[in-house]
Amino acid sequence: MKNNESKEIKFTNAEKSHKIGFFERIKRSIFNVEKYGEFLLEKTRVAVKYFFLLTLIISIILTAVTTYHFGKIVNKAFNYIENDLPGFTYEEGIVNFDSYAEGYDKENDFYDIIDTNPEISEKQVQEHIKKIKNYKSGIIFLTNEIIINQGGELAEYEYTELEKVLGFSIENKEGLTNTISAMGIQGVVITYFVAGILANYLSNIILYFADILMVCIFGYLVSRIVGIPLNIAKTLSLSIYAMTLSLLLSMLYSVVYSFTGFVIQYFSVMYLIIAYIYIIAAILIIKSDLLKQQAELQKIYKVEAKVKKELEEQKDKDKEEKEDKKDEKKKEKDKEEEEDGPVVGREPDGSEI
Repeated sequence: MKNNESKEIKFTNAEKSHKIGFFERIKRSIFNVEKYGEFLLEKTRVAVKYFFLLTLIISIILTAVTTYHFGKIVNKAFNYIENDLPGFTYEEGIVNFDSYAEGYDKENDFYDIIDTNPEISEKQVQEHIKKIKNYKSGIIFLTNEIIINQGGELAEYEYTELEKVLGFSIENKEGLTNTISAMGIQGVVITYFVAGILANYLSNIILYFADILMVCIFGYLVSRIVGIPLNIAKTLSLSIYAMTLSLLLSMLYSVVYSFTGFVIQYFSVMYLIIAYIYIIAAILIIKSDLLKQQAELQKIYKVEAKVKKELEEQKDKDKEEKEDKKDEKKKEKDKEEEEDGPVVGREPDGSEI
């Protein structure tokens, strides 16, 4: 307990004199595992704030990339809407196109399907989904919702949800064309970007935090095995920092994939293994630091005990010397009194006159 307390005081003073910035935390999380012990002395909410900010930045970057591709698609889509899109009507969350249609854009590897048959079966919907998943991106227009494929990830939105997000309703093809013309391609892209940040941020918080909890449970078990009884809150803090490199690599992989289609098999497995390695290394280093500090304190305790013993011995010695001197002085005094004093029992006989 004493060595832990002294270490905590040392780090606490260091933190008071130097506040760790956000980007410094990223650097330490990736390149300075030996400094993870400092994170333990902070409150858990500091690590949680770091997680939210990191997730927000990642979400903005990913949304910016998807918005870039979306902008290119929107430009083509606008031309498609004007020239080739079948006429449609929209009322109370239900869309009805005049005809069934399919289209493919080779440049963007984009596939779209329009099927607003109200009697469409679930089997047919799954066949449509399977078809668009063969491409980099795609969209399916159904009677009450759209299904979007982006890089193999599906998202479903009811038209009523989109209506709330957009803040207006479109009743037919002419209204859609006029709205897009009024907004302009840039306006559509900006709207997509803003909505995309919010959607990506919320979904990433859930996905990333679930992974962090897995790392936290793993780290908690490791800490018990190696003999460092970390509580859940402190282990969670370590897990957040241990996930930093994994989250950044995941973001980088998503960006590269969106531009090249390059696929890394078992990336999701390696993604967590990296975090596991980081938290194991952090816990072992923390234990090593504690053992070193304990050894140093033991040396200090031995030196203190030795000095204390020597002081007590010196004190006893001084006391003995003082008593010896006191006895000698007393003897000398008694001797002097014996030599100078009268002879007891002898009476004068008159011969002294």
